[in-house]
Amino acid sequence: MTDTSSEAGTTPDSLCGAEPDSTSVMPGGASRALWLALWVLVALRVVYHLLYCAKNPFALGTFSDGQLYEEAARDILAHAPFGTQPFYLQGLYAYLLALGLWPAGQLVHALFLQLVLAGITLWVFARTARASFGPQLGTLSTLCLLAYPGVAFYENKHLSVALGVMCNVWALAAFVALQARPTRWRALALGVFAGLCLLSRPNLLLALPFTAVGVWLLARAHRARPTPLLGAAALGVLLALAPMAVRNQLVVGKPQVFPSHGGGIAFYLGNNPEANGRWNTAGGLVTGRVSEEREELAQKLDLQGTGPALDAAISGELYRRGFAFIANQPGAWLTLELKKLWYALGNHAFVRDYDLLGEEEILGVGLPWGVPFGVLLGLGVLGLTVLSGSALPRTEPRSLSRRALFWMLAGQLFSVLAANLFWFTSAQNRVPLAIPLAFVSGPALFSLFARARAQPPRTWPAAARLSSVCCALLLCLQAFWPRGAPAHPSSAHYYNLANVEESLGRNHAALSHYRQAVAQSPEHPMFLLRQARLARLLRSDNEAEQALTRVLALRNLPLPIRDAARNEQKLLHARSSEQPTQP
Repeated sequence: MTDTSSEAGTTPDSLCGAEPDSTSVMPGGASRALWLALWVLVALRVVYHLLYCAKNPFALGTFSDGQLYEEAARDILAHAPFGTQPFYLQGLYAYLLALGLWPAGQLVHALFLQLVLAGITLWVFARTARASFGPQLGTLSTLCLLAYPGVAFYENKHLSVALGVMCNVWALAAFVALQARPTRWRALALGVFAGLCLLSRPNLLLALPFTAVGVWLLARAHRARPTPLLGAAALGVLLALAPMAVRNQLVVGKPQVFPSHGGGIAFYLGNNPEANGRWNTAGGLVTGRVSEEREELAQKLDLQGTGPALDAAISGELYRRGFAFIANQPGAWLTLELKKLWYALGNHAFVRDYDLLGEEEILGVGLPWGVPFGVLLGLGVLGLTVLSGSALPRTEPRSLSRRALFWMLAGQLFSVLAANLFWFTSAQNRVPLAIPLAFVSGPALFSLFARARAQPPRTWPAAARLSSVCCALLLCLQAFWPRGAPAHPSSAHYYNLANVEESLGRNHAALSHYRQAVAQSPEHPMFLLRQARLARLLRSDNEAEQALTRVLALRNLPLPIRDAARNEQKLLHARSSEQPTQP
């Protein structure tokens, strides 16, 4: 294999058409300012995570998806190394959580491990960007990633999105290493990390064809045969997936690697007559209680079975209903897709499991700080244009190498954006977009800097310069158009906070949060039921009785909640009848 890394490397000179001194493309004072800004952002990130761990109850407890991940992790620890239950959600994150819980079993230790890995991942991103674009442009890219608050917000949450972001960065780093010197071992490593991406976020399956095109272009750039590199990368993917397939074969009898629910629930939530582009109840089909989701849906859909078989049946039925909606109402579906795109490209983060305003209320300060998503989007699109718009011949090694990186990044963008369009838009679904967008933001900022000095990059076609900048500016500006951002924390935030407080034994604080949830959603049956139960346990009988009366007066009350409310009434009345009569 011929080593032409000196020709195909992506230094600022080869990528952006900078002056030959690729180690310094900006004045020395600007370089020192970059490093100062970098350390300030790192310090702010550390302060944010320390505040979160010290003041936020969510650091010590789980709910919704996080609760299922914790149950899976504790099952793994209790029956090491495979556990006994199917993975309803992503199994790779359950293993990461189990590693953090071992040996003390404390969630705070798992959170510490997650934050350490997140810090290492940011260092890997910085090294990769510097290797691709040179020290200064690489530092600019790192600054853009650190300045976007969405990544920091999910680094400390008990959700798989943090692991997905890590795997994306590691896969990108492996690709850049292959770009510098394409060997079979490096291609194998790329395949392993691409496989880990699939295990952390199944929608990244859509990125594999883009990665394969990138590997093929790298082989051409280095005048090597593409088949051995593609074969090694494919082997790496299989090696990454094999342990999960073996585990599931032993535990559930099928060598599956993806979650047992199959994504049908999320697909129907994003594609149903009541869909609004974000998380919704699909006309009351789901209640948001993830731990009871399987049983509720089985009853409402009239499906039988247990375990993975029932999950597959539910997923299949909801996929069928979702595609039926698309076929029967194509106009409404296309309008819905445009709405999802509008939400996905805006600045507002549509949170579901966690609440930005609720976190700000708990911490007492407006955290996290940072650059709006639209600014990162505009810079990223401009950077991709710089990366792909080479004036060099398309068969020239440097041009092929740049195009290979473009395809890799485009795959990460497409797969994440597709998840928001095919399913529904939420902050945790969108945040992985930050990795490829921030990565090329360094070259984008340099191109603007060079243009301001009347020295536009020579490898950027003149005809595309103005249109590219205008397109990036429009993308940036449209993101500031309001998307219906709430003015206060959601009722779900207070309900989730009450759940966590109750699990920590802080019952009085939990009851206060249940009251806040009910005040905002006075007809939500589960909020009222949990308020009544905890009020009874705290001997606030009048409050419990009032909440139960309101629950039982609701129309179309689900049978399990009605039965639970009546049982609470019996317990409350039984205690009242046992109290001694006053003389």
